[in-house]
Amino acid sequence: MKISKVVCQSCAVPILREYDKGIENTGGYSEAYCRRCYQSGTFTDPEMTVDEMHHHVRVKMIEMKFPRFLVLLLADKVYSLKRWKDAKIATRN
Repeated sequence: MKISKVVCQSCAVPILREYDKGIENTGGYSEAYCRRCYQSGTFTDPEMTVDEMHHHVRVKMIEMKFPRFLVLLLADKVYSLKRWKDAKIATRN
């Protein structure tokens, strides 16, 4: 199984193909976000918080039958992604 080095900077899902990439408002592909998180240059759920995304990722991984230790380890990666780092910086100002 090939592991992608590129992951969505909102939900941490691997971006394996062009089709998986989000769409910018110019119509081009986003280099940072997946199609489920980002369309037409905006987030599909702009009101979502980092804690809500963390919970969503955990639930999806459990549904996909990931081992519990991986769920705990990988879901925490959400907190280090670009979307959420930028949000933390914006709220500090």
